[in-house]
Amino acid sequence: MSPNLRHSEYVKVALAQIGSGTDIAANLEQIASAATAARADGAEVVLFPEYSMYEKPVVDGSFAEVAEPLDGPFGSSLAALAARLGIAVVAGLVEDNPDDPTRPFNTLAAWSASGAFLGRHRKALLYDVGVFSESTYISAGDVTDPSVIRVGSTLFGLQTCYELRFPEISRRQARAGATVLAVLSSWVPGPGKVTQWSTLAAARAIENICHVAAVTQAAPVSTGHSLAVAPDGTVLATLGDAPALVTVTVDASLTERQRQADPHALTVDL
Repeated sequence: MSPNLRHSEYVKVALAQIGSGTDIAANLEQIASAATAARADGAEVVLFPEYSMYEKPVVDGSFAEVAEPLDGPFGSSLAALAARLGIAVVAGLVEDNPDDPTRPFNTLAAWSASGAFLGRHRKALLYDVGVFSESTYISAGDVTDPSVIRVGSTLFGLQTCYELRFPEISRRQARAGATVLAVLSSWVPGPGKVTQWSTLAAARAIENICHVAAVTQAAPVSTGHSLAVAPDGTVLATLGDAPALVTVTVDASLTERQRQADPHALTVDL
């Protein structure tokens, strides 16, 4: 691994499983409370779910009505919160799309512990399954963008919900140097969905020799059951379906050692 991709050995990551709704001010209060608790627990970065800003059981035209730029009121509030607490914040918001105002982006955005903007990921693979048609109301991002950000000395790959099902995205991020895959979701509930969620998270961790930090919205809009998985598939922490917070310590050097021991793991194309 090249020197510019070296990682500190440990980073404490908090998974903040909140229950967002249509009241953006109330959602910000939940975020502030969880971020404060995460910082008190020693976390250096806190992950919030997809659509932390605004969420409903089914995406509809109202998402375009609340969309805003990344430096709008919601994003600015998160930047200020990160700086005030001294913790990096990653959360899902509805980003406006000047080229198609009726179809905003489903965006993950990150700010450093100083409040500096770190980067964003616009969901590229939208959830059009069954009666759910996210692409009717949301524009897709660029699927070729690896969406890797640096938090301190650790590289995080950002993914949104349904994208967890596609191993190519995780592999691209791992090849770009990510040692943590941050999957921010509002995992649609239903039969077998918790099993699918946890199994996919473990699979992505094992096959890419990386940690997976997968946080989703709380029930009832989502399944809950956020979890963190080590590179060997060990579940480091898991939550139930109610709003909750858990902090895990990620050893990035473990990923480096295991990747060095298995040098073909990320290089083979079949």
